[in-house]
Amino acid sequence: MSKKQNNEYKGYQEIIDYCKFIKSQMPKGISLLVNGKRLYFQFSTKYKSRSKYATGENYTILGLNRCLEKAILIDQQLKNYESEIDFWDWYEQNIKGINQKAFNDLITFQDAIEKVRKGFFSVPDKRGLPRKEDRESDQKSYDRENGRYFNKLPLDKTVNYQILYDTLFGYCDNKNERKFQDCLRAFLRLCEYNELESIHKKLSKLKVSKNKRNPNHKHQKQSPLTIDEFILFRQQIINEDNQYQEEREFWAFIFSMQVLFGLRIGELLSAKNLDKDYIPSQDLSEQSDDHTIFRAISDPDNYNNYLYIGNYTDDDNKTAKTGHKICLPFIHPNYPNLLEVLEIKQNIPRFINRLKNYGYRQFVHRGKSNLEKWSEKYLQRKISQTHTNRKLGNANGIAAGIPDSIGGNIGFVS
Repeated sequence: MSKKQNNEYKGYQEIIDYCKFIKSQMPKGISLLVNGKRLYFQFSTKYKSRSKYATGENYTILGLNRCLEKAILIDQQLKNYESEIDFWDWYEQNIKGINQKAFNDLITFQDAIEKVRKGFFSVPDKRGLPRKEDRESDQKSYDRENGRYFNKLPLDKTVNYQILYDTLFGYCDNKNERKFQDCLRAFLRLCEYNELESIHKKLSKLKVSKNKRNPNHKHQKQSPLTIDEFILFRQQIINEDNQYQEEREFWAFIFSMQVLFGLRIGELLSAKNLDKDYIPSQDLSEQSDDHTIFRAISDPDNYNNYLYIGNYTDDDNKTAKTGHKICLPFIHPNYPNLLEVLEIKQNIPRFINRLKNYGYRQFVHRGKSNLEKWSEKYLQRKISQTHTNRKLGNANGIAAGIPDSIGGNIGFVS
């Protein structure tokens, strides 16, 4: 069992996920279709059966946002129109032609950025909730996606390719790096919102696919861990005699939680009932009607040990890749006392505050770095993916008789 927006870059998958979200927000009776690089509506009128119609939008994040706005207008028009001819005249002018008007290519960066800002706050977030400019979490999302890059631009200057190009390479001179591509995406978004097609076309030539960013990196299949290897590995981490004892014990605990529940490492930042009972319906950020009491994992009298992974961390960052879920511990049949062997319950009170103080990127990076370092030292092979611990947890579940096909809210998905 298992937004962006895991905050890790997801490339093309991001727009696929966002398209699914926009489709779920469409008014009843109006569907959104993707055909190549173009978006289409599908709906019926009083006198025409359900058919496909052009939206006038491209298959981009902005195009999806505009389609949602247009679909709401269409829904209102369908409820009130009298003449079929009048409806289709309105459709041609306001839907297909809504973005065909001439644009001002002498717009300043300040005005162009304001259009992006208004557009960002005019559409709901991935939970379906309206964004608010005075909400700290929404402001952080805007800054993370746009603001931090727009702040580098001269507000009083007219938008032009050379300034965007120079600013981009001044920020990062290697287009294969993620930071370069993230900044480029923000600048492309600026052009898209302001219909600066010629500049957009030139900047688009700087895009590098995710798989080509690190030409020297070859994806090698990680050899799997066994439960016996992991238990020994964990003990070696803890037993190393140096001044960083608490640091090593903390990460041994994190890796153990991954193995026990089959988790992505970042999802631990969204765990809701580690040290206290949790009721989803009482958590406004979850928007849940679930009144189930999930008892604290640290509670010695909790024998079910169901772990609730929420959609968001305490500081409103999304880390659960596929949304909230309920995780059951995967106990390998050879280790029926695995919770005790991994010292889970007694370590939660020790490390809960340290876990909550981590930001997502720092947490994931530090976990990966430590896993690489210690696996080379103790296993004589480098494990460069924390996902290996998750896969071991899933393997434990299979060994315990839990089918690999289980999905949904309880179970695991690779």
